[in-house]
Amino acid sequence: MGVLTRDNAHAEDVFDALTGAGIPVEIVGLSGLLRLPEVAEIVAILHLLHDVTANAALLTLLTGPRWAIGPRDLRLLSRRALEIAGRQGRGVQHASVADHLLEIADGIDPAEIPSLDDAVADPGDAAYSPEALERFALLAAELRSLRGYVGEPLLDIVRRIIDTTGTDVELASAVSPAAAARRDNLDLFVKAVADFQAVDGDVTLPALLAYLTAEDDQGNGLDVATPTEADSVKLLTVHRSKGLEWDSVFLVGVCETRFPSNRSRTLWTSAPSILPAPLRGDAHDLPQLAGWDKAALDAYRAATRAHDAEEELRLGYVALTRAAHRLSVTSYLWSPRATPFGPSDYQRVVREQLEEWGEPVTDWLDKPQKGDPNPYAAVDPSKPWPATGTGVEAALRLEAARRVRAANPAGPDPELDMIEAARVADWDLEIDRLLAEARRDRSSDIAVSLPSSLSATAVARLRDDPDTFARELARPMPRPPSSAARFGTRFHAWVEARFGQQDLFDFDDLPGRADAGIDDDTDLKELISTFENGPFATRTPHQVEAPFALVLAGQVVRGRIDAVYTQRAADGEPGYLVVDWKTNRTATADPLQLALYRLAWAELHGVPAERVRAAFYYVRTGEVIEPAGLPDRAELERLLELGGTS
Repeated sequence: MGVLTRDNAHAEDVFDALTGAGIPVEIVGLSGLLRLPEVAEIVAILHLLHDVTANAALLTLLTGPRWAIGPRDLRLLSRRALEIAGRQGRGVQHASVADHLLEIADGIDPAEIPSLDDAVADPGDAAYSPEALERFALLAAELRSLRGYVGEPLLDIVRRIIDTTGTDVELASAVSPAAAARRDNLDLFVKAVADFQAVDGDVTLPALLAYLTAEDDQGNGLDVATPTEADSVKLLTVHRSKGLEWDSVFLVGVCETRFPSNRSRTLWTSAPSILPAPLRGDAHDLPQLAGWDKAALDAYRAATRAHDAEEELRLGYVALTRAAHRLSVTSYLWSPRATPFGPSDYQRVVREQLEEWGEPVTDWLDKPQKGDPNPYAAVDPSKPWPATGTGVEAALRLEAARRVRAANPAGPDPELDMIEAARVADWDLEIDRLLAEARRDRSSDIAVSLPSSLSATAVARLRDDPDTFARELARPMPRPPSSAARFGTRFHAWVEARFGQQDLFDFDDLPGRADAGIDDDTDLKELISTFENGPFATRTPHQVEAPFALVLAGQVVRGRIDAVYTQRAADGEPGYLVVDWKTNRTATADPLQLALYRLAWAELHGVPAERVRAAFYYVRTGEVIEPAGLPDRAELERLLELGGTS
């Protein structure tokens, strides 16, 4: 069966109610998964691995059930963060903990607020509770360890977080009827990370976090949601239920102002952050502004409200047609807010249709009258925080640990039959495997995969020193800015402009755009003058700054060729000359670069490699050096295979 809600905020309450009753629930859709406590903790750690100033994420961990830092210790920690940031002064000591936490969590520019992460790593000598100091040290060590693996693939990072935090063990050892569904939901999140593909193809941690943030904020189906075959209730929003069907469907929360929703969307005429309607891809389906006076603006707002109501009606049609046999439509009257709800127009339509079919509705409740008492007013919503006492799950595990300690492994066990003995043997085998995996994870040898693409210079580094290249991949370090490379880029741009062959698209991300060895503007001008007097000054190239992508032994090699000229090959047939400008002062360029360029150009244009010559042009000296015996495809692939396995 399926349970449908209008939005994710309502789905949270439904999920808590179902799991609290021991009903296994599968949340369909990434935005719903992100609100699960176990998934929220993983996402918070991902944010902290990317940005140490992600104070809201750290608050999620500190106030969660795992670390359970109380308000007094949080207040002291916030003071320590202010002290480290150099903002300790008049008025700071008397600020409330609410002021500090609101400042940290409200999304202010990280450069302008203290960092709780710094305070956790160095809490100072304030009067913290002993438990808080111990937990600060454990959390700081855990985050420090995880940040050492931030260069790994995304799926490996998430799995390492799960292993480190023990989330999988926690859920596996739970005995509640809904525990299995919660484990399945965690697996669904891991699968979503494994399936993640960035829009620009750059699958990085920042791209994943941006995607998760957008999905959590919007929640209207950026990802394709497909329920699994697991035996559980499927909980999802109406948006995600399109194209799906269940035998029984419960459509909950069909209250007035909630479904259909009375919230109007922000218009581009009043908010500069909204894309103007004429520029949208669905502009032909949207109301358009007919003028710029008040009457036109009022008419546009009215047309937009009517369009929103029609879209809400389409969503209502989707919701009411998901059931194959039985549909239950429910609403509620009271919530913690003061104003009561009533049944919405959609639910009234269902009631009227049932009555027409001779099926009277017996449990119908109309909207309460003004002044009727709210039953939630007598309920105290406050809860102790952090939670005190021992929960049911913890009590069961403590009892299990007591029994293990009291058992005598060497004593007789008359109740153990052969089937149980075989099961224990399987456990021993599994323990051996787990120990082998733990030893492998703690090994100093790290297997590094080649990146999705390599530049020509990276191929040369892989050939010359595979170990150093692997270390750079395992722990990439930022490179200092190079003025020589910047001037080299300007030289290449001048050559493009010199021959009037600028590309329509910007390929500055491709390696090979810049050459080091140009010191300053004066040196750049001298180099340009030397080029004007060189052998290529009067020759018009066939193409300059030609980008390419070449696949060798399953590895993509990307780059750009400085210049390509047409000329006769050695056999008299039409051919090409591939040239790479060199602005350095010594003729030490690696011929491997030319071999890659020659093969790439030949295969891109369907000509034999023998008809493509390749040369370095050392601009400073005017030398044109054409290396002999450049390796062919087979030799280049053999080189990559050897470098990748050494």
